[in-house]
Amino acid sequence: MTVAGAPRPDVNENAPSSLAVACVRALMERHGLPKYRQSAWLADAMGLSYSQAHRRMTGASPWTLEDLAKVAALFGETLADVVAATQPGAAVSGTMNVGPTAMPCRIWLGDEVDRHSAGPVVAIRTSAGWSAVPASEATEGVVYRIEKIEARPVEGMRKVIAILDDDEDLTNSICAHFDASGYDARPFYKIADLLASAAAQKYDGYVIDWIVGETSVLKLIAALREKDLKSPIVVLTGQVIAGVVEEFDIAEAVKRYDLTFSEKPVRTSILEATLARSFALSEAPGP
Repeated sequence: MTVAGAPRPDVNENAPSSLAVACVRALMERHGLPKYRQSAWLADAMGLSYSQAHRRMTGASPWTLEDLAKVAALFGETLADVVAATQPGAAVSGTMNVGPTAMPCRIWLGDEVDRHSAGPVVAIRTSAGWSAVPASEATEGVVYRIEKIEARPVEGMRKVIAILDDDEDLTNSICAHFDASGYDARPFYKIADLLASAAAQKYDGYVIDWIVGETSVLKLIAALREKDLKSPIVVLTGQVIAGVVEEFDIAEAVKRYDLTFSEKPVRTSILEATLARSFALSEAPGP
């Protein structure tokens, strides 16, 4: 977020501290973190003392843009989305359900409202992103009035790819490459976050590191395949040569779950071509 040699910007210089606190509190609340737990959570997540975290959450200490972005990423959101959620009239990317189809759209957010007086359609933020849903289906979390919504036709939809790796820089780099290539890439850094998101929406494909933290993704892959037999899944690892991962285990998973294996270091152009080929094969007309 900063330019080398330039002063490190903080929110006190570029936006009121109260706005930063409002953004973070709204982020935490829509992800189910109650107010009384927020300072303790921030202390653990950012490696702060409880006193330091509490001063951030009350606006007594400034927030840097980098720290805001880091907290947003921990919840699977971007800094732009976090700020937009507190700014009436801001536009965010999202989906609108039309029957069984999730159509991409742009949503202009209004104020936070009570779901019972919000109107027929409202905006909500879930682990899968922003959605426009009937107010009757918005049973949990924070609800926003929709000022305007623009949707694209189904044929203009970008394929949605989930990228999972606990190396955040690598995950974000892969996402940036896929986004620039016309895909909608969603970053994940924890197995549980992707599992929860995949339960809420359908992904067209997956790029998944074999070991996330210290845990194999085998159970995650089994859960994804139980829900969807066809979406391509590319498994990454650089730990076979090091002896950390057994080649036999990956080979068995490739056969059992119809996976594609790619070794690290990641070559994003080849990775993209691999997924593009899988999509082309799955969408080709049968004999």
